[in-house]
Amino acid sequence: MHDGAVIDPAATPPTEPTRPTTPLPDAPTAVTPPATPAPAKAEPAKPPAAAAATPAKPLTPERRARRGAIVAGAIALPLVTAGFALLAVPLAIWQLATIVKTVVVVIANAVAGTGAAADANATLASIDPDAMSGITIAFAIVGVVLLVGGAVVSVLVLRAHGVPRPGMVTTVAVPMGSLVATIVTGTVGALGGLLFGTSDTLSQVLGNAAVAIALTAIGSGVATIVAGALVWLWMAGIFHERAEPARR
Repeated sequence: MHDGAVIDPAATPPTEPTRPTTPLPDAPTAVTPPATPAPAKAEPAKPPAAAAATPAKPLTPERRARRGAIVAGAIALPLVTAGFALLAVPLAIWQLATIVKTVVVVIANAVAGTGAAADANATLASIDPDAMSGITIAFAIVGVVLLVGGAVVSVLVLRAHGVPRPGMVTTVAVPMGSLVATIVTGTVGALGGLLFGTSDTLSQVLGNAAVAIALTAIGSGVATIVAGALVWLWMAGIFHERAEPARR
């Protein structure tokens, strides 16, 4: 206690010196992981094209030979038939004075009487075959070209498809196919001729004639193609069976 000093009880006691405080370490902050993108939805696989998924099976030699025979006949027989038809034109013109005139006169006499037969005879007698020699020669040349071309095409197509004995197949198939095509074409022509039975006037006759000719031409062409394919396929099968024992 100091001398003469009066202690005031209301006085504030002296404060203690503040102690240095150590700062608390910061609380560790939570590390947020990077957001991973949601996996994309897998798209359904697109089916590949049918050709790529199932490759075409290679043709067996037998199927390849059959296809070649069908193609050869469908091409060769129309060419050969057209060649024969063009060759028949000059032959018919050259024989107008004999065979053709006789046949026409006989048919006209049987159908329409002697008057029509006399008219037909006079008309055919007025035609000079020598005056048409240029046309007939041209028809003959084109006919030969088509005939030979059809046979050559047949041999080449058959050989390319592995058909045994393509020359023999063509040699036998050409006359047989021509005979079948002639019969079928004649039948189609006869059916087309039935249209004339419904004609009463000249205009109807002309109209029916145009329709009959068109139907006959289309029907004959289709029939010739089908006949060629079938005949060539038949002949190729026969020679294939005969060639098998020889190979063994």
